[in-house]
Amino acid sequence: MFYSNAHTHSTWCDGKDSLLAVAEAAIQIGFTDIGFTGHSSAPFDPSCPGVSDEVGYQKEVHGLQEQFKDYLTISLGLEWDYYSPQPHEGYDYFVGSVHYFPPRAGVYRSVDESPESLMQTLQEWYGGDKLRMVQDYYNTVVTHIKEHQPKIVGHFDLITKFNEKAHWLDDTSSAYQKIALQALDDVIDVVQTYDGLVEVNTGAISRNWRTQPYPDCFLLQQLQLRECPVIITSDSHEATTLNYHFKETKELLESLGFTSTVQLKDGKFQKIPF
Repeated sequence: MFYSNAHTHSTWCDGKDSLLAVAEAAIQIGFTDIGFTGHSSAPFDPSCPGVSDEVGYQKEVHGLQEQFKDYLTISLGLEWDYYSPQPHEGYDYFVGSVHYFPPRAGVYRSVDESPESLMQTLQEWYGGDKLRMVQDYYNTVVTHIKEHQPKIVGHFDLITKFNEKAHWLDDTSSAYQKIALQALDDVIDVVQTYDGLVEVNTGAISRNWRTQPYPDCFLLQQLQLRECPVIITSDSHEATTLNYHFKETKELLESLGFTSTVQLKDGKFQKIPF
C-alpha cells in the first residue's frame, strides 16, 4: 500500500493546483499523509521563481494541517535547490535538489528547462564537452548533500531528463556511469550518517520525458547493493499525479532486490516492507 507522496508541488510554485485541491485529492486516493515541498526561492530564474513568500506558504500549510487533522497528516517541506537562499526555519524536512549549473558572471543556466536550453549550455559554456558538464552537475549535487544534509536527495540524475526523447548523452558508456556512480557513492556515504533517503522519482514519466524513474537502473542497483534507503515519490505538479507510476516503480525495485521502501506515514518517515 502507498500511504503518501513526500515530494509535492502546488500553485505556490510551478504546480497547477492549490494546496487545498492537492490535500483533497490525497484523501480521495486513500493516502494517510501528504508532504508539501514547494520549490525554494530562485529569484534569478523568472521561469520558476519558487516560493517567494515562505511565511505565507507555511501559514497556509499549517491551516490545512488543522483543517484536515482528522483525515490526513500533512507535513511541511521544501524542495531546496542548492543555489537558493537559506530557507526559513520551521520546515519538517527538505528535498535537496540541483536544478542549475554553477553560475557564470551571475548568470544561471537550468539543468531541466528544455532540451534546447540544455544543448545551448553544453555548447556555450562547455564547448560541447558532455562529460565536463555532467561532472559539474554531479559535483554540485554532492556538495549540496554534504553541506545541507536534506532528508531526501531529489532526482539524483536529473541531467538525463531529456535523454530518451532528445538523445544527447551515451548514458550507457563507462565514462558517464563512472562519474554518476562515484557521485552516488559520495552521496550515500553522507546520507547514511544522518538517516537520509534517496528518492525514486516518477515525475519525468508523468510529464512524458522518461519511461523509467530517476535514478537510472544501474544507480538503483548501487543503492540496493549499499543498502541505502529509498522513497518512491511522484514529484507531483498536479492533483491527478500524486501516486503516478507508484505500482510499476515498486515492481521495478522488487526486481532489483529491494525488499522495502521508506514512506511518510503518520507524520514520520517509516520503513515499509513490500
